[in-house]
Amino acid sequence: MSAREVGLLVAVLVLLLAQVFLALAETGLTRMTRARATALREDGRRGARSLLWLVTHPEEFINPLLLVVLIVQSAQTALTTLLADSLFGAAGVAVALFVNVVVVFVVAEAAPKTWAVQNPEPAGLFAARPVRFLTRLWPLRMVSRALIGFTNVVLPGKGLAKGPWVSEDELLALAAEAAEAEAIEDEERNLIRRILEFGDTIVRTVMVPRTDMIGVPADFRAVDTMEVVLLNGYSRIPVYDAEKGVD
Repeated sequence: MSAREVGLLVAVLVLLLAQVFLALAETGLTRMTRARATALREDGRRGARSLLWLVTHPEEFINPLLLVVLIVQSAQTALTTLLADSLFGAAGVAVALFVNVVVVFVVAEAAPKTWAVQNPEPAGLFAARPVRFLTRLWPLRMVSRALIGFTNVVLPGKGLAKGPWVSEDELLALAAEAAEAEAIEDEERNLIRRILEFGDTIVRTVMVPRTDMIGVPADFRAVDTMEVVLLNGYSRIPVYDAEKGVD
């Protein structure tokens, strides 16, 4: 193996390790909640300050991180192709690329992401400082913003407002932690969950056709009104003008 081939092999392995870190960082940071990051900072954990900043400003790190992932993946594939061609010739390139896909998927994608999902706090703390450093690199920020701007020109739309924002999952996690700390009652936690579920309800699924509405005319006696309420199991029913009807 020549010095050039040794250099290519070392570069391929280094880029593979970089992919492992980036996969772990991406999953660990996106799975981290603001409440967890705040608790880690209060505990004085190393890297917690950078972690909290990243979780609070996701729009500042997601695009640069994804750009770095793309650059590293492309470079690793290109160098693997050069190395395979140099060692085995054109016939070995296809086999080498297939093996590379399997190795990258298992070693640099599935394994680190699975570990990060199972251990979001260690993953987030481990990745926070290096990723925070990446967000401070002016060229990387400018390139990622320029590419996003170009994408917005190609695919125009309103898009999402720039943070800070809180996802439904994060809000539910905050409510769960508050309930465990007895800061709110369990009924209040359930109320928050029901409010979020109600937001996904289609209006027509809870509407009652006008012909099926239960109501009483305005001149109905109180005793008769009470009987209608008890028979139908409603706590409130509409009252309408007998001459005009429910319209």
